[in-house]
Amino acid sequence: MNIVIRAVSWLVAVALMAAAMWLHGVKPRQDAKMLDPIVSRGRIGTVVGNRVFSVQVDRVDVATAIVKDSILNRTAVPSPGLFVIVYLRIKSNQKPFTPGHVRLTTHGGVSYDESGRPDISGRSGNYEPMFWGPASYVFEIPKDRLAGARLTIGESNLLNQLSASVDVDLGIDTRKATDLIGRAPRDYVLKTT
Repeated sequence: MNIVIRAVSWLVAVALMAAAMWLHGVKPRQDAKMLDPIVSRGRIGTVVGNRVFSVQVDRVDVATAIVKDSILNRTAVPSPGLFVIVYLRIKSNQKPFTPGHVRLTTHGGVSYDESGRPDISGRSGNYEPMFWGPASYVFEIPKDRLAGARLTIGESNLLNQLSASVDVDLGIDTRKATDLIGRAPRDYVLKTT
């Protein structure tokens, strides 16, 4: 009888340890999910907004090289993949707003930050309530990642808990991606207006 009690006690102890480890693994995922921003979703050409800001993506261009003009020189900055240039308008809905956490997410959930090249950059700034202001973002991605691209813009808050974010489907399916890549210029000049 003593051996049976020990065996049962041992099995109960192992089961309790396994349950504790499983619960320990579940809690961080729940905490992380609670910190995710509140996301509004939409498509290119439509206004996508939330309580903090609104965005309307007007156009998406792609290029294999971007030309930088200076007073004395005109140089091309090539990419081994593609430059994806997103033109949009942003409006604050409450108080002055500065975009943060800007990413281009492609199929499979792979996301890219803005191009880190110092010689090319988009433009963005502070946006006031009730006034639409222009913005542009430049991303550098591999050619095979263009289809299914989405633009994500969030608040620049340090804490994401209950922060606002927008996710805009850029409307680039496989056929359109092939077409855009085939027509991608090698001497693209970033628009200033």
